[in-house]
Amino acid sequence: MIKHPFGVFRVSHAPAESDPSNYPDMATRPSVFVRLKATDAEPRELAWQQFYERYAPLITGYARRRGVTPEQAEEIVQDVMLGFFAASPKFVYDPSRGHFRSYLRTCVSRALRRLREADRAHRTGSVPLDEIDVPDPRADEAADQLLWDELWERQRLHRILDEVREHYRRKGRVETFLAFERNVLFGEPPDQIAHDLGISVASVHMAKMRVTRRLAEEKEKFGAEDW
Repeated sequence: MIKHPFGVFRVSHAPAESDPSNYPDMATRPSVFVRLKATDAEPRELAWQQFYERYAPLITGYARRRGVTPEQAEEIVQDVMLGFFAASPKFVYDPSRGHFRSYLRTCVSRALRRLREADRAHRTGSVPLDEIDVPDPRADEAADQLLWDELWERQRLHRILDEVREHYRRKGRVETFLAFERNVLFGEPPDQIAHDLGISVASVHMAKMRVTRRLAEEKEKFGAEDW
């Protein structure tokens, strides 16, 4: 058992390959790791918790779509997070070396490969070698990249929606976001929304315009690679 700032993670091994600094194509925006290296314990622990909450669902979803069990997906998340935790003290940001999206995919793919190699090694004692399926890692590269990009974009949009929802909550205008959400995301008719929320139909249409504009601003702020 290894204690991380964001919780306890069970790991059976911590290979050097898990260390993000070992990857030649590593790069991300400064704030991701700067906050993880904060001197004070409280902001550092909060940053790790936020980092885990932000990327663990993406890693889990990707691993599950690649055919692993929920327990194996959890193991992959732990493996990847351990690598980040180990590397964070010595990480130096270099924006010329690539995008975080590609880097994280490399980390997750390698964790997935290690898990499958360990599983095959375990099965060789009872299964004839010629019956063991060893997939060509290059065979599904294009489909795998499309899957990762799809899940990345989905998670990024979820994050942007959460930020905008929180913006309206802080302003005490949560009904504005609710009107947008029910009309645009859930496809409910404006008159029904207006009745339920106690507002006018015109206010529902205005909420749609305002929240859509706010989403566009947040999307621009986040950028294609950052969430």
